[in-house]
Amino acid sequence: MAASGDFNLSKTRLESFSDGVFAVAITLLVLELHLPAWTHPPSQSEQIGALVRIWPQYLVYFVSFGTIGIMWLNHHALLRNCERISHGMVLANLLLLSLIAFLPFPTEVLARVGVTSIAVVYYGLTMIAISIAYNVLLQQVFAAHPEYRRPLNRWSLIGLTFYPLATIIGFFWPMGGIVAMGLLALFYMQARNVRSVALQLHEQN
Repeated sequence: MAASGDFNLSKTRLESFSDGVFAVAITLLVLELHLPAWTHPPSQSEQIGALVRIWPQYLVYFVSFGTIGIMWLNHHALLRNCERISHGMVLANLLLLSLIAFLPFPTEVLARVGVTSIAVVYYGLTMIAISIAYNVLLQQVFAAHPEYRRPLNRWSLIGLTFYPLATIIGFFWPMGGIVAMGLLALFYMQARNVRSVALQLHEQN
């Protein structure tokens, strides 16, 4: 809750708005799955073949879905123990949400042009920007709560290191870059301590 002298916005309203953006972005992803256009009624074999041939689109969909899902979980964990909302937190949160809402577009680019070097690099740069924006929000939360301990956020450091690496891989081997980003999403999903970014209060005597 906002305290005296802090930015006049409640934590509940910030979380509700953020949840709405996450929900819309993750829903839009399914709209980026596209079947080829037919000039004639397709046969059953053509339909099956078309559904199988767009498997790269399924892969990108799940990578994007997993990324947004993990960011939503981390976002919840980060704000859970916040006691005040600063102006810097609001601006950093808007930056993060703008990139989350943007993610369906590079996903659509991959769906329409295919898993090419340029499309994968474009997608990877978006992932890098999201990772940076989350860390900006993290630092703003710490700045607004100087009484909180700052744990080593190795999970964010992994993202800041691995996404650029996966993007470089994607330039030379497009499918390898997408798979690498997907593996990172799977890693975050199964990591028990992925939500360790949540702030922890100093122990009170």
